[in-house]
Parts: sequence; C-alpha cells; structure tokens
Amino acid sequence: RMMESPRSLREPNRNTTMQSIVGINHTKEEDVGDSGAIWKLPEILLYQIAQFCSPPTERAAFFCHKIAPLCRASYKAILVQDEKSGSGLWDLVLQGDYGVNKEKELRATARRRSCKRLKRSPVYQVRDAHKLMIDNTELAYFYLWELSCSSSPKSKNCLTKMKLVRILDKFGPCLMLNKTVSSGGTFLVEVCRSRNATAHTILKCCEELVEQRGALVNKPTNEASNSTLTPLCVASVRGMPKVVEYLLSKGAFTDTKCSGRFRLHTNPKKTIRCSKSSPLEFSQAMLAAEEKEGAKSSDLVDLKNCIKILQLKLDLKREARKQDR
Repeated sequence: RMMESPRSLREPNRNTTMQSIVGINHTKEEDVGDSGAIWKLPEILLYQIAQFCSPPTERAAFFCHKIAPLCRASYKAILVQDEKSGSGLWDLVLQGDYGVNKEKELRATARRRSCKRLKRSPVYQVRDAHKLMIDNTELAYFYLWELSCSSSPKSKNCLTKMKLVRILDKFGPCLMLNKTVSSGGTFLVEVCRSRNATAHTILKCCEELVEQRGALVNKPTNEASNSTLTPLCVASVRGMPKVVEYLLSKGAFTDTKCSGRFRLHTNPKKTIRCSKSSPLEFSQAMLAAEEKEGAKSSDLVDLKNCIKILQLKLDLKREARKQDR
C-alpha cells in the first residue's frame, strides 16, 4: 500500500492539519524550494518526527502518504531518490522499524558480484521489508492459534510462555502485534482465549506481549460483523480475575462494546451470545447462564470476582466524574 497512489489513501482533514503544522499551503504542481520545509530537515531529525507522529511499522506510510503528497518538492525529496541523496532516511526506517541492518547487507553484497542495473532503491527495500513483516506476522499468529486451540491440557501443543517467546523470536523481532491479521484476530485476544492454558500461564503471556512486545490492551478483534472482542472482555467472561486486574492496570477500557459467543463452563455443548455489550454486561450474562444450567457456587467464584472488579472500576469512574463536575 505504501507504493500506491497517495490520492486514494489521503484524508483531507489530516492532511490539512499536517500542512498547518508544517506551514505549507502549496499545491502539488508547485515546485517549492523553501529551506524551512519539513523535508529539508536533517534525515535523523525527520525520522524522529515520524517516531513521534506514528507508531512503529507505520512510519514508512507516514512519509509516503503524509509528507510526500504535500507538493512536488516533498514528493521528490521523499520518494524520488538517486545514489547521492535520500537513502539515509529509508536506511533509518529499515533499521528502526524492520530490524534490517544495512551495514551487514552491504558487506554481504560486497562479497559477491552485483549488477548496478539490478540495484533497488531504498524505498523498494522498505516495501519488501514491510511485506515480509506482514507474512511473518501471519505465520506467527497461525502457530499461536494452534497452541491456543489445543484439544488437551496435557498435549505438547498447549500454550506456554516459553513457546510464545519462541514463536515471537523466530518470526520477529518486528511483528504487527497491534494490527488484526487476515482472519481478524489479534495476538493478545488469542492468548486470553487459549482453551487449555491455566490463568497463570495466560497472565504471563499477556505480560510478555504487553511489557516486552508493546501490544495494546484495547485493540479489538474484527473476525466478523457480529464478533468483536477485547482482551478484557475475554478474560472477564472466562473468569480470570488476575488477568482482568492486570489489563485494567495497563489502561484497558471497561466501556468498549463487544460481540461474540462463548461456551459455558458447566455445559460446553451450550453457548451464550452477546451483542454490543460491555465486559461487565457480558460477564453478568455468562453468570446468569451458568446458574441456569445448575453450576455450583464454588465453580463460579472466579467469574464473580471478575464482575466485582469491573463493577468497582465503573463505580470509581462515576465518582471521579461527579467530583470533576
């Protein structure tokens, strides 16, 4: 997508804001030579601006779709590059966002003969690195899905923190953990709904994804129009109070509307579906369904604790709003 025409992906409001920040009101056809323009800044400073304005793995799109379309001069400075200028910026993107060490590649190519006609621009190298990262993310999610869907708790394919780290290291170091994959799932939600993993294992895996890998706790899935789940919703419905407390400590939203279907603990043949419900409402519906099926009170302790934690969080928010008024 980074090499497509920027007109189809450009948003007028955001570009207007960007132009006001940069201080440019020129059209594309104008050839601007302003020395104070943002694309005239040193490459390291321009990359630091991109780090502030966009998350990792999206800085190349920031240059291609936010800076380059401003005018003809910016397009030439960012995308039209020759051997003498312009490659330093994309080398920084390659190394900072995709973990590609340019020096090692140059040493490797120096050992073998190469044709100048076949040398690729750094822009195309970033595009290839981005495509490779997307493929690696899909593969990593597939292996994680296999672990989370293990049919037996004693199986060798059951999810553990060590296995999760191995998958992330094998296909990493740069993965799109905060983007939905082709199936619509996210890494953090997939960990939270792992079938036969213990709550302690799921908590350790969540800590690894959030603290070490930078996963966002509020990123929902998009598997279908009637299936949108957040990690907090999955953890609360499944009755994992420690995971719920951890996600709330990391800023998880309690009012996000979720939709989906869960199996009952007492009778796995039956399911419960909720549409556009908060994690608290979803958990309360699960509790009512479990009690209707005759679940013992001792089996519902964790689920009730999750409901109490969410209810307490909502009460604290309401009190804070009243004090602000």
